[in-house]
Amino acid sequence: MSLDLQMLRPIFSASLASDALDGLGHRNQVLAASIEMLSGEGTLMGFAFPVEIEVVTRAPEIAYVGLLSALDAVGKDQVYVTPTQRLGHASLWGELLSTACSFKGVAGALTDGPVRDLTRTRAMGFKVFGVGSSPLDINSRYEVIAHNVAGVIDGVTIHPGDLIVADVDGVVIVPISAIDSVISHVKEKDSGESEFRKAVKSGMSPSAAFAKFGVL
Repeated sequence: MSLDLQMLRPIFSASLASDALDGLGHRNQVLAASIEMLSGEGTLMGFAFPVEIEVVTRAPEIAYVGLLSALDAVGKDQVYVTPTQRLGHASLWGELLSTACSFKGVAGALTDGPVRDLTRTRAMGFKVFGVGSSPLDINSRYEVIAHNVAGVIDGVTIHPGDLIVADVDGVVIVPISAIDSVISHVKEKDSGESEFRKAVKSGMSPSAAFAKFGVL
């Protein structure tokens, strides 16, 4: 999808994206609050690249086959997404994966499970969202069996190409069909919020500013 995310990122936030989706009738596109920004700063914006995993109980003859295939395939401005159904068996992300993806311009990583190597990943500034940390390796616990396929986190279906907007407030999934409309709504509300700020700083009452600009 040909969107200039670098230009859009300064005006986007998870809250604005959520408000825009509310206005469009998409009211269940926010992941649970337990998924937090574990590494990086600012706003993560990128197109979903979900993978599918399965639980295993022993190491395969050749390790990381599916994982490496997915890492080879994920590209610039995409977000590597690993749904786990909250199983928590092992970490789904680490510093070497961050290094490989950062070099390719991947926007970040998102999972509903733990990650590891946070000290080194944070030093890189690579954006990672997950649920806590664990030193346990994925090998012998999970296998990546498919990539760029739809997945589900917290009841929200994430399709390849959906726009992910995430920051310290949370994670929002914008369906492909709503991306253009959400961008328009966010631009409009960002402008209105700027006018609201100027007005109340100049002495206008909040109720009068809301009546004039329609944002709060």
